[in-house]
Formats: sequence, C-alpha cells, structure tokens
Amino acid sequence: MEPATKLAAELIGLRDPEEYLQAAGELLLKLFPCENVVYNVLDVRAPAADVRVFPAYPFPTHAADILPEIWNDHPLVLSYQHDTGDGIWTPRRLSDLVTDTQLYRSHAYHETLAPLGSNRELAFLVTQPTPFTLTGWAINRVHQDFTDFEVHLAGYIQPVLRLLEASHHEKHPDIRWATAAHVHGLSAREQEILRLVGQGLTAKAISHLLGISPRTVAKHLEHSYTKLGCTNRVDALRRLRGE
Repeated sequence: MEPATKLAAELIGLRDPEEYLQAAGELLLKLFPCENVVYNVLDVRAPAADVRVFPAYPFPTHAADILPEIWNDHPLVLSYQHDTGDGIWTPRRLSDLVTDTQLYRSHAYHETLAPLGSNRELAFLVTQPTPFTLTGWAINRVHQDFTDFEVHLAGYIQPVLRLLEASHHEKHPDIRWATAAHVHGLSAREQEILRLVGQGLTAKAISHLLGISPRTVAKHLEHSYTKLGCTNRVDALRRLRGE
C-alpha cells in the first residue's frame, strides 16, 4: 500500500532515535486525522515507562509516571498481554474491547486519554511483547471512532514500523540500552557503572577507575537494581540490553 511505502522511504535513513520517533509520529498524524499519537514503552516489572506524545502535549502529571500505575486497568494493554498468538500484531481499536460506560469508569481513561482530550484509540505493537514489556504506538482522537478502513490501514503500517524499529536497533545497539536506561530513570553515573560491570570489571576495579569508594559503587548498583526491578547484575544487564 502506498502510505506504507512512503512511510518506509521517509524513515529508513534516520539514524538519531529522537529524530526517528519525531518523524514517525508526524507521519502517523498525517495518515490518521487525530488529536495526537503516542509512542509507549512499558515495563511492568519495575514498573516504568517511556511515553512520547506527538505533537507535544502538557500532561498534568508526567505520562511516564502515570502509565506504570494504571497499565493493569488499560483495556488495550491487557488485551495485548493476554494474547500469545499471531494476533498479537493485529492493530486494536479501543471501542472493540470496552463500551463507553466501561471506558469512562476506568482509571486508564481519566489518567491518560482524558488529559489528552481523547476518548477513541487505535493501537499496534512494534516489538515482540513479553509477559512484562510492550512497545507500540497509540493513535488518539475524540468522539469520531476509527473506521474499519483505518484499522486496515494500520495493519499495513504496523509491519513497516516493526521492521524499521528492529533495523534501527540492530544498527545502533546502544539505542536499546539508552531507551531502557531512560525508561527506568537510571542516572548517568548508574549507567556508567553498569557499563563497566558489563565489561567484566569488579566493584573494586570500578572504584579505582572512577575514583570513588567500593561502597559508593555498591550503593549505585543497589539503586540501579531497584529501578530495574531486579536483584543482581546479570538480570540488570539483560534488561538494559533488551534480552
């Protein structure tokens, strides 16, 4: 389909992750008349999230702080988490999952959609989900629901963005680390120490290299594990590497 081809052509050459997300968001806004589109990365283990709204919109509370608190009340998130078959890649329309009455009673509506001025949503994933993580785009508008044609169009767009997302991360493996670090709120020092841990350095060696005490290294690691929702360096590195 022509929109999918155009999307791929315009995004394939972008190297910077922020530039890529901005361009993808702008193109989705052109393809789907709507109030906004949202790129979401959710890890329910920590819990933590990275949320990018296009065009930029001032939430009353930061969106990345809200989503981890209400994910288990969001019909679309629950729908994807409970689906383990090939249908996981099918775009989903919020109105196909809940009635308006159910939606307006949910925390998800009051904390995420209402602040954006929206009550209709169409979503699709762009990375393989796990029992704990989801990455995808949500297209939001008010009152006028998404048509069957738009759901069909999203079905053409989704594989393109999925392939571009995978290609982008393969070419730039540090993006996975940077995204995970941002999602979980790791400080620059915590990231620095974890990178050195990943290179095989001991806490004592890291303390000598950075000019800090082993106790300080241990404290930074402890804080990192808490933010990442794990208890050891092996699991911490796996989560940062997207394994």
